[in-house]
Amino acid sequence: MTTSDLPAEGQPDVSTEGAEAPFDDVITLSTSTGDDGVVTVTVVGEVDTFTAPVLRSTLDSQLDQQPKGLVIDLSGVQFLGSAGLAVLVETQKSSRAREVSLSLIATTRAVTRPLEVTGLIDLFTIVDSTAR
Repeated sequence: MTTSDLPAEGQPDVSTEGAEAPFDDVITLSTSTGDDGVVTVTVVGEVDTFTAPVLRSTLDSQLDQQPKGLVIDLSGVQFLGSAGLAVLVETQKSSRAREVSLSLIATTRAVTRPLEVTGLIDLFTIVDSTAR
């Protein structure tokens, strides 16, 4: 391999022109706003190193809108890795700084177990999907 085989500094090492994001099918996000002004971000799939930035971006943009409250529905999450936990903690800090209430819908072991093992579960208000 020669240096001419390497991407130029600051350039991606693969062409992304016309290509779909490779992780689009791993995570699906949807957003809805209730009549009460509370925004719900529904997450389906896996939240890991590759998909966490997408979730973070969505949550940050919702917090920038200063909603009355933010609910993150994690009931469709099949895997929650350390990067996903970090996004949740960062979102908690951001929501507190903006005085936006934050709740998690966490009904599956794939979500509750990592939160419990790390001791992070105590940082969050966990609600049932019907108790918004």
